Order: sequence, then C-alpha cells, then structure tokens
Amino acid sequence: TCTGRGYIMKPNIVYLHSHDTGCYLRPYGYNVPTPNIQRFAEQGVLFRQAFCAAPTCSPSRASLLTGQAPHSCGQFGLVNRGFELRDREKHLAQTLRNAGYYTAVVGVHHVVRDPMSCGYVQQLPRVGEGDAGTARAAAKFLRNPPSEPFFLSVGFIVTHRPFPKCGLGEANYCLPPSPIPDTPRTRQDWAAFKASVRLLDSYVGTVLKALDHSDSAENTLVILTTDHGIAFPKMKCNLTDHGIRVMLIIRGPGGFSGGKVVDAMVSQ
Repeated sequence: TCTGRGYIMKPNIVYLHSHDTGCYLRPYGYNVPTPNIQRFAEQGVLFRQAFCAAPTCSPSRASLLTGQAPHSCGQFGLVNRGFELRDREKHLAQTLRNAGYYTAVVGVHHVVRDPMSCGYVQQLPRVGEGDAGTARAAAKFLRNPPSEPFFLSVGFIVTHRPFPKCGLGEANYCLPPSPIPDTPRTRQDWAAFKASVRLLDSYVGTVLKALDHSDSAENTLVILTTDHGIAFPKMKCNLTDHGIRVMLIIRGPGGFSGGKVVDAMVSQ
C-alpha cells in the first residue's frame, strides 16, 4: 500500500482458515448465524463463486499455499497418510519469508508434518486447549506484533467431524441443505454442524477483535477461507460444486473493502 511519504509499505497478512466449512454460513445466505463473519464480510469483499483445487484437505490447502495443482506440488493425499509437498521452497510462507516477512503459524496446518520446514519462523503455542487456544494465541500475537511485516496462519478445526452436541429443540427447526434429505436424523446432524459454525464464528471474532484494536489493522490483509466442502454425503471428497465451493472473504488494503460482492468465478 502507498503511504503519504512516497514509499511502499508491505501489508501484513492474516490467513484464517477452517476445516470442512464450505460456504454454509450467514454471508452466503444460509440460516447459520455468524455475526462476526457477517460483519467482516460487510467490511471487506465476499466472493460468491470461489472454489478450491481439490475436495480433500491437504491437497486443497497445498494448492492454495503454492499456487500449484495437487499433482504438480506432490500433495496427492493427506499429510497423515504420508503425503507431503515436493518442493517446500514453493510454500507461501517461504516465499514471504524470503521477501522479508516474519512468518508464524498456529493451529491446524495440514500440509507438512513440521510447519517449520516450509518457511515459518515461529509456531505459536496455543493459549489454552483446542481452537479457543488457537484464537487466543493469534490474538496475543496481534496485540504485540513483530516490527517487520508479518504473515500469520491461523487454522481452526471445529467444523470438522465430530460436531459438538446440540439439543433436539434446535434440530426440530433445521432444514438440511440439498441434496440431504429432510429427516429427523439429518436435522439433528445439521443442527450439530450449525453449532460448530457458531463456535468458528466466535474464534474468528476473537482474532479480528484483537487485530481491529491494534496499530496494524489498516495495513493488514485478512483472508478468510476453508479447505473444501462440508462433511456430508455427496459433498466433501466429491468433485462437484458441493465438494469444492468454499467461502472466501478478504478485507484490507488494495481495494478489499466496502462490503462488495464478487460473482465472478475465482479459484484459491
């Protein structure tokens, strides 16, 4: 971004990503309340036709972080099944580190076994357990950021199965999305997914609140996305719109502001 002094400042980058969320949340028109993400969308740019490169976890994440198709970067399958990047110099963290960025990661990564091997300077310790601890660690980092421009990867797992339990009262008033049949069991399952998305929204809110109260907010590009579709039949692991359409919302310098909506097709 240009400054009034006539030189260029490198924007900070906060990469927020989740497991198995697809685009089933409030800014995309679904009855899944996500007030923090909705507010973020109204401040930034929402891409309505965004797609990942593969309907499975590690391949889609590797493609996003390298700009290469899974068969080009070597990420044919899951890290926990023995697949890893062929050339870790191509990872975005290493590219940004070479460009003078301080690179940090917390929470889910799922591209290589050791994230420190692909360009990260620091792996932040969680401040507490689970995704809540991940969000607090990211917030702590943003309240006291490094002096150089930074890239912070923050990964959440909460919308991955198993979902948190929810009451039957909520399930009675849920409608599962097509092509899932509307039955008592699927309503219960969908209500549990909605509960997981509400938790994701609260964790995203923790990170955004810390950033918005920091001195880095105006010069930070925030990217919010997920790896692929949701973990329901004919969705995740299926090469259809249900399997590869994802949320993608970006806020920050360079024109990513004003609550704009983009209907053009884009790829991670």
